[in-house]
Amino acid sequence: MLLLGIDIGGTSIKSDIYDEKGCSQKYFQERETPVDLEKGTNQIADCILNIITAYLDRGIALAGVGISSAGVIDATLGEVVYAGPTIPDYKGTALKQLVEETFNLPCAVENDVNCAALGESWLGAGKGASSFVCLTVGTGIGGAIVLNGKVWRGFSHSAGEVGYLPVQNDAWQNKASTTAMIKDYCQQKDLPTATGKAVFDAYDGGDDIASAVIDQFVNHFVEGLLPILYLINPEKLLIGGGIFARSEILLPRISQRLESALQATQFLPKELESTKLGNEAGRIGAIYWLLQQKELLG
Repeated sequence: MLLLGIDIGGTSIKSDIYDEKGCSQKYFQERETPVDLEKGTNQIADCILNIITAYLDRGIALAGVGISSAGVIDATLGEVVYAGPTIPDYKGTALKQLVEETFNLPCAVENDVNCAALGESWLGAGKGASSFVCLTVGTGIGGAIVLNGKVWRGFSHSAGEVGYLPVQNDAWQNKASTTAMIKDYCQQKDLPTATGKAVFDAYDGGDDIASAVIDQFVNHFVEGLLPILYLINPEKLLIGGGIFARSEILLPRISQRLESALQATQFLPKELESTKLGNEAGRIGAIYWLLQQKELLG
């Protein structure tokens, strides 16, 4: 059985073919997300149709399509119910209906961070855990909650939108995202721009400012973690995103800061880990979500 996994992000749309065990068949493609911020429009629906058509034209006999997407998703309807300004005019896009009516193929759609959590639950760091919180740190902070092996979506599909948690009179993601860390570093170094990698390279080179910026990031990050851990008490806390490629620097600091900030070790998760599936997590999770819809695949 060959299944197409598609991951729709604000900057790019990635796709690949997988089997029912979640193994890539090495058909990876990446396209720029077609958005026009000035006009407030996007052509994502047409792009998805073009991607699927291209795979079918190569003679690949698809059994279904799993889609991971930015935005708040009604996973039952497979429709975008809310999207931020990075993808204008996206609300109301009925991806599941579009794919099923156009190609007569079963389709399942879910939020990108929920898909990452599903992927980690199936084949990654969350495998075997009864409960975990999965966080992705990048431009913002995304979150997903898995309880008793299932994603908790909330009554309006918005559970896990932790980036908006208030931290020091601001949104958490404005204090503890990769973007925030880079902004802090650039301000202190009087630089026009930088990357997360540049900050950690400077840290490796003994830059005291880089070290202080990373410590500040950890402090802000832990502030947002506290209400999550007190409220949910997950077995595992999984954290991913580009800068967590340097987990050997970040995770020990986060763990140490958590131990001192929490009321008692009773409130700590059993395990604090980096995610394992990297940029593939969303696509693999979308495939897993599709496979869970047994009535779709027969």
